[in-house]
Amino acid sequence: MRDVVSALVLTALTVPCLAQNTGVALVNTIDGYIEVPYSARVVPQSGITVEAWITYDDATLPTGWRYPTIVRQGISVGGSEDYFLRIEAGNTASRRLRWKVVTASGASYTIDWPFAAGQLNAWTHVAGTYDGTAARLFVNGGPVGSVNANGSPIRDLNSEVLRIGKGSDVGTPMEVWNGQLDEVRLWPFARTQAEIQQTMNLQLDSIPGRVSTWNLDNHLFDTSGGLHATSSGQVVFTANTLNLTSFPVPVAIATGASTPGCLGPIAMSIGSAPNAGNAAFGVVCTRAPANAVAFSAVAFAAASTPLRIAGIDYWLDTGSSVLLVTSANGLGVARQSLALPAWIGAGLVFAFQFGFLDPCGPQGATASDALVVITQ
Repeated sequence: MRDVVSALVLTALTVPCLAQNTGVALVNTIDGYIEVPYSARVVPQSGITVEAWITYDDATLPTGWRYPTIVRQGISVGGSEDYFLRIEAGNTASRRLRWKVVTASGASYTIDWPFAAGQLNAWTHVAGTYDGTAARLFVNGGPVGSVNANGSPIRDLNSEVLRIGKGSDVGTPMEVWNGQLDEVRLWPFARTQAEIQQTMNLQLDSIPGRVSTWNLDNHLFDTSGGLHATSSGQVVFTANTLNLTSFPVPVAIATGASTPGCLGPIAMSIGSAPNAGNAAFGVVCTRAPANAVAFSAVAFAAASTPLRIAGIDYWLDTGSSVLLVTSANGLGVARQSLALPAWIGAGLVFAFQFGFLDPCGPQGATASDALVVITQ
């Protein structure tokens, strides 16, 4: 366990100090965008949360057909998008924020949020989620719409890039954003309203478990997942007034290794920051078998070497472990909540791991890696 904590401290000391209070500015009449090469991680089959801080200038939007886009995955014409978050201005400069998800079954789910003239001139946090049962849209941490879904995962056309700040190239630059963007994030599961609220005012990086965070602080690095982006056209880094609290680096680190299942390694992440007083804190496991019986464990330490049980590796300290029975949802996501009271203080260590009944695993079981978390 001492080695894990030492790694956390060492990582905190070696992570570069990146500029803050900087984002990108885009103009709908000028072509410019940020692009992330295709990876299966940009179309997570376990659900999704896409979030960003935005400003939008509806007063200077040109006439004609316009779709200023925050994020779009799948940029070819002809309805190739797997999901997007954009303004449905159309050819009448309509003020509607739209979150759309297209699933592998061919169904599409759309939520529109109408806003007033000038309402998005100020910095606004927006987030779209999808968990198989519903798509949801949040503005400044509050729900503004939802639609029920049929349980199917997001469609993945296997070749389409992820764009930030522009949609497709049809009618260039009609889908370029018209304002500023900052702190774009992609999570491979649907976050709850409480989780979104708890971290929306934090600058996030070094989040484990296939999470991507593009801070846009004079760079295009994915500071969590390594899916680094490139820019094309006029993408201007500009100082802004978005004052976010720096997220302590790191507060969670993956340790050990997964005993892979049908979908490969099973990944652990956090749903929100492990701050004292955060009643919404919990850990999230993705890429598990759909609807599988799960076992979650929490301990006060991780093990330096695993204990082999029923063909899987158990990475937690057996002397302080507590085992709970839970289950994965229809997209293979399992959660374990751990409300953190205010009196708990900073510096307390917890370690988590999940195991699953899985026909692809040795002796019919698989397990995630372990996740060590330090309270703040």
